[in-house]
Amino acid sequence: MHPRLKVSRKWTPLPPELIEQIQSVFRQNFREHIGDGVVEAGGRIYPSEILVQVGFRSQGSLRQSNFEISLEYNRNKDNVLKLLHLTMDAAGALFEQFFAAENDHDFPRIWEEVDFEGRKIFVQYTTTNSDLEAQADQLLGLDAAEDLAQGEWDDDVDARTIKASLGLSDEDSEGPEESDPEPPRKKNH
Repeated sequence: MHPRLKVSRKWTPLPPELIEQIQSVFRQNFREHIGDGVVEAGGRIYPSEILVQVGFRSQGSLRQSNFEISLEYNRNKDNVLKLLHLTMDAAGALFEQFFAAENDHDFPRIWEEVDFEGRKIFVQYTTTNSDLEAQADQLLGLDAAEDLAQGEWDDDVDARTIKASLGLSDEDSEGPEESDPEPPRKKNH
């Protein structure tokens, strides 16, 4: 799962409880079509993008049909939980179309803009098997970190730019005093 926006680099995963809830709702709502299949779900919250993936894999199959939904948001204005619910509604509508379709040829393989419930969202269809991807990452030593925030740090961004993006000015923080302990250093992942 890759973000749509090029600036989306640092992210927080969706909580495991929310992932389980998404899987449960989709298993229940689409049980006629899913049967013994598996529902996979995942998502990331970036500073200005929400990315959610919901997929389905038939029992014993390697092919997994996924819908990824991306939308931009303003963290100072938008309610992230409501937007996550909107992405789930969009994924549900896409699942309905998927199960009604004869094949998957009409689903977008690259990000396509869609107006959904008055909000501009982007959707794409993939067939990436998330279990196989996770196993490959583990073999390559790319296991997901347990940190809350993940992704790449942008070392080219200076402190003033970071403060501005957070709505702070230089006067808000003068830096550590002589008696202050050394500030925490960022981890390199």
